[in-house]
Amino acid sequence: MSPTLLDPPAARAANDAIRRYVAGRRSWSREELAELDRLRALWRTARERRN
Repeated sequence: MSPTLLDPPAARAANDAIRRYVAGRRSWSREELAELDRLRALWRTARERRN
């Protein structure tokens, strides 16, 4: 089952996704930056709902 924003481990899962996405990257396209922003927004939302 994939985590939802209401699941307690959602912030951890979002953080892991960000770490995997940025691993080894040196330069970023506009599309890649947009995806990183999307992942960060999920992480922030999950952290806010967890607290």
